[in-house]
Amino acid sequence: MRKIFFVFLLITGLSYGFSEKERDTLLRVIQGLYKDGVYSTAAQKGLEYLQKASEDDPYREKIIKLIFSSLYKAGDKKQFLKYIDEIKNQKISPETAEYIYILGLKLFKNSPEKTKIIQFYIPFAPEDKQKALYKELAIIYAKAKKWKEIEKLPDIKELRFFKVLALYKQKKYKEVIEYTQQLGKFPPETKEKVLYYRALSFTKINQPEKAVKELEAITFKTPDMLKFLAGYYLKKKNYIMAERYLKQLTTEEKYKDFAYYYLGVIQDLDKNYKKAAKYYLKAAKYKSKYGKLAQKRLQQFKKAKVLSEYSVRVAVFSTEDKARKLLQKLNLKECFVKKYKKYYGVFCGKSISKEELKPLQKKIKSKGIKDSIITQLP
Repeated sequence: MRKIFFVFLLITGLSYGFSEKERDTLLRVIQGLYKDGVYSTAAQKGLEYLQKASEDDPYREKIIKLIFSSLYKAGDKKQFLKYIDEIKNQKISPETAEYIYILGLKLFKNSPEKTKIIQFYIPFAPEDKQKALYKELAIIYAKAKKWKEIEKLPDIKELRFFKVLALYKQKKYKEVIEYTQQLGKFPPETKEKVLYYRALSFTKINQPEKAVKELEAITFKTPDMLKFLAGYYLKKKNYIMAERYLKQLTTEEKYKDFAYYYLGVIQDLDKNYKKAAKYYLKAAKYKSKYGKLAQKRLQQFKKAKVLSEYSVRVAVFSTEDKARKLLQKLNLKECFVKKYKKYYGVFCGKSISKEELKPLQKKIKSKGIKDSIITQLP
């Protein structure tokens, strides 16, 4: 009978990989190493324990936690990821998986390898949390421009905008259009972003009419969208729609020169030269292509004398000599003497805009000339 019992112990001992005494000894060694701060060796011994212990070993999950706690305290990122690969296919509880996940987040923080920690934990997480974790993965991949990794993620509602972005960034424009045909499958808060990338994809395959249709459906349009729409309608000579979007662009610093110039062009084409000049004057303030074009057109207006010019009239004298004396007294380069009816007037500055002359009028008043007025040049 004793012989049979010995054989039984031998068999069970071999199946577990070690005897109860050996197990207790190894447990004490692991705990001692951990308490002494010898974390790397504690982790190695912990893995040795797992390789020998049965799946229903009562200390198994405690050892797993101790392994990852040791690696976390040692700051050993490489081994932390390696040990995750060792145990990811083993039977562990969601609580233990969450413990490893929390340690991993602390250890990797903003590191790109944080994704491996998230991927490890997803199968153990509750269903509602899994969606949030997948979304976090998608955000990390998008920042790192890992578009193919986003494509590999599950096709769930929370990730569909990221799928659109990934397809677009890989220049898969036809696939973007096909994938976005049914807007109802996207979260409401991403609908306008989806429409935007759908519109951009139409422009990339040279279908601007369809792009415009999508952009028109967007409520809150970006400056780039407004510029595209304005440019499209200008080419189509639909000046009513073009003017609508150009006026919205005048509030955007990036495109003010573009907007004011083409608002001037629209009025110019309709022979409303005064209105055109007002817009050109605003565009001409910018040192850009559109600013230069506006300046050129204003010069053409002046040569053609299609617009009235204004000036600040300082005073009127009966003789040219008296007018010249005041001119010398003012000592302003912008001022000049000009025949005014039967008299001689002292004028300062020239512009087709009264508004543009107001700073000069203020400057003149500071020199003691209070009766100056902005008037049309004779």
